[in-house]
Amino acid sequence: MNETTNTQTTQTQQQTLSLVVDDRKISVPVVNRSGEQIGVFSFDPLDIGMVERYNEVSEKFTQALQNIQTGGGLDALNEAGDKIIEFLDYVTGGNSREAFFQKVHPLSPQNGRFYCEQVFEVIGAFIRQSFEAEGAMIGKRVSEHTHGYRTGKHAKGDR
Repeated sequence: MNETTNTQTTQTQQQTLSLVVDDRKISVPVVNRSGEQIGVFSFDPLDIGMVERYNEVSEKFTQALQNIQTGGGLDALNEAGDKIIEFLDYVTGGNSREAFFQKVHPLSPQNGRFYCEQVFEVIGAFIRQSFEAEGAMIGKRVSEHTHGYRTGKHAKGDR
């Protein structure tokens, strides 16, 4: 009987225990020029792995765009659009279809470019700003911790 109680307790503990990790994902509202929210993009803008994943799919992205130039019609456009969304989701770890492409096809023309190009630029600028802000905070923290070394305070044995 004691063995059964221990097993039940252990199973209950396993069901209630969890590891909570800050994965740094944020949810950013996506707004059009009229101020209307068109989606929400959840991703980790500080994930250094995005660079590696981007490099991995960049050639495939170019190939997807070349396929539409061969005259495959609407099917080729839709296939390429789906691939672009798939690549963006893979690179960012987010759901770009829900955030950006619910109402606008990724390959819709806009000022001589594709809509997805604007999305890439906006995401890239947001990531760059996030890294710059983090870099400033890291620099401030390092500066605070090394202040005594720069002023010579620690060289004299003071604390």
